[in-house]
Amino acid sequence: MKIHQYNLIVIGSGSAGFSAATTAKENGLEKILLIEKRRVGYSLCTNEGCMPSKTLLASAEVKRIIEESTDFGIASTQPNVNWDAVQKRVRTLVEDDFFAARRDAIRNAPVDLVEGNARFTSPHTIQVGDNTYTADRIVIATGSVVSVPPFPGLRETGYLDSDGALYLEKLPGSLIVLGGGYIAIELGYLFHKMGVDVTIVQRSERILSSLDADISSELERILRRGGMKILTGVDVESVDRSSGNKRVHAAIREGGQTTLEAEEIMIATGRDPAIGGLNLEQFGVQLDEYGAIQVNDFLQTSVPHIYAVGDVNGKMPLVYVASMEGRVAGLHAAGVNGEKIDYRLVSNIIFSHPEIGTVGLTAQEAEANGLNVVTAKTPMEDIGKAVAIGQTDGFIKLVAERPSGKIVGLHVIGPHATDIMQVALPHIYHNDTVFDVLNIPYPHPTLGEALSYAAEEVAACL
Repeated sequence: MKIHQYNLIVIGSGSAGFSAATTAKENGLEKILLIEKRRVGYSLCTNEGCMPSKTLLASAEVKRIIEESTDFGIASTQPNVNWDAVQKRVRTLVEDDFFAARRDAIRNAPVDLVEGNARFTSPHTIQVGDNTYTADRIVIATGSVVSVPPFPGLRETGYLDSDGALYLEKLPGSLIVLGGGYIAIELGYLFHKMGVDVTIVQRSERILSSLDADISSELERILRRGGMKILTGVDVESVDRSSGNKRVHAAIREGGQTTLEAEEIMIATGRDPAIGGLNLEQFGVQLDEYGAIQVNDFLQTSVPHIYAVGDVNGKMPLVYVASMEGRVAGLHAAGVNGEKIDYRLVSNIIFSHPEIGTVGLTAQEAEANGLNVVTAKTPMEDIGKAVAIGQTDGFIKLVAERPSGKIVGLHVIGPHATDIMQVALPHIYHNDTVFDVLNIPYPHPTLGEALSYAAEEVAACL
């Protein structure tokens, strides 16, 4: 049997893996092999995540604008959802645009490509079908899979997951969403806007429990006002079917039981690292309690020549983090050792309505880290552009350290909050203070200038 020798093998050609392979190539590694078990060009973001979900949410946004047009003096009829046309648009864009662009980029990259399932047969050797490949360094970039909670009766009753929900041929009349994270919120809002009766069921005491508490409560208030049902502090006990509908039996933590009924159930309770079949533990690659591969700041595993990037390491399951991790691992594998992973600049963005964008520490997190901070919260109704476009829900909250005024956190809920984050990130990267912000003449009226409003409030308190 012939053994194919490489300098670097990358398992998985998604955002993390492709970034690692191309970065290593650009920095001097000659022979690089990329292994992909799905269609070449596939990535979670492209096929079952960012791009299809945002394409669908764009349709929801058009519907919202039409519905509110009379507030702007524009007469219109009530919009009707043509779900077949919505689906045709998302499928066409994903297949012919987003996926095709990735496929062509991978096929044209100066690396070798093999399709098939990979497994370790030694710390330096990978088997794919009948072929054996060996390398000095190996990058694992196999992504994640939908996590299915072990609720009694769930598998027997049937359910949608967050991947399949993006490509539904027919909208259900009613939907129970199990989970309250960003996937649950984005897709729950999408289906609600498309006319589905949506109920969010969340185990934690609030939706988006990892974010600033004010952000969570503000979004929950707005979603409830719009007609979505949200139940928090609820423990699902079992799932079954009755009279054609599906039922969720749950315990309310404050006391009592409840049974929810809907045409369909969607699980959005997270994702698990995709490590099945790799045979990792046999060769000393250590996992954490959640099955994610443990890594250091250079993305090295417990076996130093093996790296793990993207969702598979369980750090931050975000495509832009995956690409950044791939770059750091690719540099290190190529012998460029100075750059470490820095999660300080990683923002959370959620395409609900209104949008959410956060980066850095909450006030509570800052104080827990021993920082003395001051916080200012400016409502969107004080921002001229927000008033002009008729979107005054939400606020911008800035957290800064005393006495320097150094910005350590920004938390936004409001119109185009995901874009406002682009204004804030350079400030955090450069360790700027609120006084640096106030030295910049932000254009008016814009949504980005909201940062200067909050900075002015903080400066007055220092």
